[in-house]
Amino acid sequence: MQTLLGFTLAMVITMVLIPLLMRFAVPLGFLDLPEPRKVHATPVPRVGGIAMVAGIMTSLLLWGDSSQPMQALWAGIGVLLCFGVWDDRRVLAAGTKFAGQALAVAVVMSWGGICVATVTGAERMPLPQFLAVPLTFLFLLGGTNAFNLADGLDGLAGGMAMLCLCGTSLLAFTVGNGMVGSVAAVMVGALIGFLRFNTHPARVFMGDSGSQVLGFTAAALAILLTQDPLIPLSTALPLLLLGMPIIDTLMVMTERIVAGQSPFRADRRHIHHRLLALGFAHWEAVSILYLAQGALFIAAWYLRYASDLDVLAMFLVFAVLVLVPLRLAQILGLRIRRGAVAMDTMALRHGPQALPHTAAGALVGGTLAVFAGWVLLYGAVPSRDLRLLAVVLSSVLLASLVLRWQSSDAGWAEKVVLYCSAALAMFLSKQALPNTTHPSMFECVMYPLLALAVLVYIRTSKDRPFRITPLDILVLLVVLTVPNLPNSIASARSLGVTVAELVLLFYGLEALSFAAGQRWRWISAVAAVFLFGLALRAEF
Repeated sequence: MQTLLGFTLAMVITMVLIPLLMRFAVPLGFLDLPEPRKVHATPVPRVGGIAMVAGIMTSLLLWGDSSQPMQALWAGIGVLLCFGVWDDRRVLAAGTKFAGQALAVAVVMSWGGICVATVTGAERMPLPQFLAVPLTFLFLLGGTNAFNLADGLDGLAGGMAMLCLCGTSLLAFTVGNGMVGSVAAVMVGALIGFLRFNTHPARVFMGDSGSQVLGFTAAALAILLTQDPLIPLSTALPLLLLGMPIIDTLMVMTERIVAGQSPFRADRRHIHHRLLALGFAHWEAVSILYLAQGALFIAAWYLRYASDLDVLAMFLVFAVLVLVPLRLAQILGLRIRRGAVAMDTMALRHGPQALPHTAAGALVGGTLAVFAGWVLLYGAVPSRDLRLLAVVLSSVLLASLVLRWQSSDAGWAEKVVLYCSAALAMFLSKQALPNTTHPSMFECVMYPLLALAVLVYIRTSKDRPFRITPLDILVLLVVLTVPNLPNSIASARSLGVTVAELVLLFYGLEALSFAAGQRWRWISAVAAVFLFGLALRAEF
């Protein structure tokens, strides 16, 4: 329950803070200006990392583990945030950035005891101190820079970090390491909130304050998970969990050194730049890298108890399969399409707008209303924490109705509350009251009906077309992969089905928001009544 609350709070804080911080990006100088090596043509606020760290740290301070490794991790995040904000405002020299990263790494190693102390062969073997210390230092430093260097396309670094942390969280919860699993889950929540603004065309960037924190934390959590003496996981798994950013960083730095250049010199040698040069659209390049990172996590899952040599061999084979075709294509001058790429997202074809479109919107709204009523009547009685959450969410909606009554459409605050309400309703529906209709009987009718209504609405929508973005592909990748991994805590508890249903609820809310248009106030009012009803649920 605390993990769910931490995940939700991190997501909500991130989504609420980003629009607020964007207003002050210009006067404070937090802008990412266009350059020849960058793909954006207009200045973009660089404040997403600050919002994410605020959401993550608030959740961890309220519900996180307070052990010494976690305290050291928080301190390291604080160091990187300070240097990252400094760099986002005025570009720092490579030496200054390195000093901040080295300080953060030194904090978690000395205070938190985070160290690659063992390797895995036929059994766990201790690593000599003179090897363990520099190996840990290099991996943490490399992980910090890997995500920083991979942050070159809209949604790329955030999406790959989300996949890395989803993999780490699933592994951690499956083997019983709740501390690592909870922190990774909280970070995923913040990333989901950020990616709603960062998917192409991005309205905000995470900046160094975000990319460095993500890489550093992902690397530290991977070490904490695989170095747990009570869990026989392969100690080389972090290579696969952070695979694509590491492969990209090693490739780029090697080529720069061979060319006699500084390994830290910015250029357009990255994998995402090469995919764009091949003629892939922005969303295609990002989606390809998402799929590659997803494949690495699947490999990590099946090799989680293998020897380090097997894991290293898989990493090298995968790197060859990725880099060699790209290099050959570059040498031969191949392109998959010529000319400029017009489409930045995968648009669904739409038929003529007619009666089915209006009927589908009404069916979406009616189905969601029936679901809300069923939860109020037969759902589980909310705990004190959930009642408090319902009161806070309903208060936000009521305040929004008062302050934004003249607005033509719903704002991000309203949408965040609607998504949180859907997650809360889903949780309570899975624990229906005893001696009532089992939730699965209701769900067998409700979810197929909602899916049909959403599909018809998408198919017949013309004036407000739906587009499948890399964020949608990222969500679908997680939903389709996680429940099919054998012997995971997700497959054992049907978590994958629940996540799929939650995603369907989100799409239903998105369709309903489009269908309502200027009548968004009715949706907010009904949602506020639903949440208030949940808060009083114990008295029903």
